[in-house]
Amino acid sequence: MREQEADLVVVGAGAAGMTAALTASLLGMRALVLEKAPVIGGTTALSAGSVWIPNSIHARPGADSLEKARSYLQATVGNRLRPELCEAFLHHGPAMVKFLAASSAVQFRAYPKHPDYLADAEGATLSGRALEALPFDGRVLGADFRRLRDPLAEFTLFGGMMVNREDIGHLLNAGRSVAALGRTLRLLTRYGMDRVQHHRGTRLVMGNALAGRLYASLRARAVPVQTNVAVCGLIERDNRVVGVEKQDSDGTSQVFARHAVVLASGGFSRNPKLRARLLPKPTPRHSPVAESTTGDGVTYGLAAGGKLGTGHADSSFWSPVSVRERRNGSTAVFPHFVLDRGKPGLIAVGRNGRRFVSEATDYHRFAQAMIANGNDGTIPCFLICDHRFIRKYGLGIVRPGASNLSRALSDGYVVRGETIRGLATALEIDADKLSDQVEAQNQYAATGIDTDFAKGGNEYERHLGDPTHGPNPCLGPIDSPPFYGLAVYPGDIGASIGLVTDEHAQVLSQDGQPISGLYACGNDMDSVMAGVYPGPGITLGPAMTFGYIAAQHAAQQRPIDVNERI
Repeated sequence: MREQEADLVVVGAGAAGMTAALTASLLGMRALVLEKAPVIGGTTALSAGSVWIPNSIHARPGADSLEKARSYLQATVGNRLRPELCEAFLHHGPAMVKFLAASSAVQFRAYPKHPDYLADAEGATLSGRALEALPFDGRVLGADFRRLRDPLAEFTLFGGMMVNREDIGHLLNAGRSVAALGRTLRLLTRYGMDRVQHHRGTRLVMGNALAGRLYASLRARAVPVQTNVAVCGLIERDNRVVGVEKQDSDGTSQVFARHAVVLASGGFSRNPKLRARLLPKPTPRHSPVAESTTGDGVTYGLAAGGKLGTGHADSSFWSPVSVRERRNGSTAVFPHFVLDRGKPGLIAVGRNGRRFVSEATDYHRFAQAMIANGNDGTIPCFLICDHRFIRKYGLGIVRPGASNLSRALSDGYVVRGETIRGLATALEIDADKLSDQVEAQNQYAATGIDTDFAKGGNEYERHLGDPTHGPNPCLGPIDSPPFYGLAVYPGDIGASIGLVTDEHAQVLSQDGQPISGLYACGNDMDSVMAGVYPGPGITLGPAMTFGYIAAQHAAQQRPIDVNERI
């Protein structure tokens, strides 16, 4: 059997795994990344890419503190919070951001404004904790640009141009602002030039920019990232994990790790058995996570004596998603994060025609409300709006301006009715109750007060609304026919339950002792948030932080003697 060796062997090439490998390399270790998929980036490359790190170098001086962030997590996660993990995250998260900024291409900035999701809780902030990777030029990767996982097609324009929220604002205002027009022309010119040489645009934003920056940093340090490599199991000697068995096109081989193995394969989200065991019933069918996220790290960690976490508020993190078959026959699972639900002039109802939640709440709690009210026909639930709304804000995959609305209607993604009762009939929901809800919504739009669910009642919800609309940026009438409905489902966007670790990211055994030589981070690791979603990027923030912690701790451990490993 062929053999390889490295100081640190990392299983998975998402943000967690690449951060661990990059940190190890910067500390002088030889790292090796093994990725099952043919492309690099995991679910990170598909995501919005927000990274929640309180009190970092990007926070406005004096606006945040360790104590304030700790108070917020204690107020939101509550007694589910493991203090040692919380302290490790709060102390090392800012250090990770500063370390990578000084030593690599991984550069962040804070969103100008992005409130914490539970905006009324003690310690919440309006900005500074949610970071995003700076836009990245994919041309830096050269021929390896094709090795980076493409973003969700529905997050792009014109078949491959990535845009962020700032870009969208300029595109929509190109006819009313000279500055917006100039930005739009620059984006379109760059994209046109890209498509002469590349299969998609090379200006990367969101999670694709983060994955690209991490991968470029690994390339710059000659850290190998092997794709199409399936890890078959862990190698253990004398009560220590000393490597992995892998399988690729050349067959089966062993890779020995002088310091440690880090599991960062993305969690259990695509593992049918673990989904059936851990997710609520009936088991949700739709998830936008990378298809390669099949629970390998969790499975092998359990086989080595690890254990899964318990006591979570939820086993996964959630978003409402809409589903559509693409022209190539694949299925698009589109997460409804921020662009439609919170805008004025939309309600969400179950099959009974009734609202069940504030539409502007964060996506995790929105989907949780769908699951909790499932007996009232909220799986799927239906987003209801009028023609004015869909033209101004879009709806799911339908873009603002409604340029692609006709196709969405023809393939059934969106349903239209000339009247509210006609729409209710087409959607097979209670017409009387839907009519009542629309009438109530129109009254709330006039007063600015939603007496049912207080939509637009806190800073986070108002942030999702339309700041040019009043008196409440989240409440508008539904009175401009025709009317439209879109079915959305609860979709899991990342695992919360994973392998229990200590504050150093070492996997713990059933008796609570560290398994020597084995670490976990990202969604393979039991989440410090314990199924609560306090802010944007609470998966990627801890993922990168504990990848950094794992490499730092592993570097201090006694390496195995290669000559005595068998």
